[in-house]
Amino acid sequence: ILSPETASQDPTGKYTRRWVPELAKLPTKNLVHRPWEAPKQVLAEAGVVLGETYPHRVITALKAERAKSVAAVLAMRGQAQDANSDRGYDMVKLPNGQSTVVFTKKEYRIDEFGNSLREPPRGAGAGGVESEAGSNVRSKSGSKAKKSAKARRARR
Repeated sequence: ILSPETASQDPTGKYTRRWVPELAKLPTKNLVHRPWEAPKQVLAEAGVVLGETYPHRVITALKAERAKSVAAVLAMRGQAQDANSDRGYDMVKLPNGQSTVVFTKKEYRIDEFGNSLREPPRGAGAGGVESEAGSNVRSKSGSKAKKSAKARRARR
């Protein structure tokens, strides 16, 4: 669950107004992103009637639901270890048979045992992208990732 409440991806409300025309007349100051907090008069002036012209809020305990969502993603990723790099990033198979590592938010990265990696991986450059030249492409068999995982286990 990503929160539209912070408006971090739509600070002006332009996107919301385009794709949610029911809220287009609400003021930007957070109300276009959180109509349930708007005073009744502001809603009336914008032609918004919660429950009629725009639905009532579905998720009210956002932090709790977000925590459940993150836990579910981590559990799913733990069951698909072959789709994770040795540094916890998602791996995507390319049409040529190779796999490449793609950016994965820190909160979704896991180690080879399925444990959450809350800190950025060692050797990560700016933005969390691996900085070692060529380290983002794996062979079809994933041998580079397997060797690295074996080396880590041997060090423990």
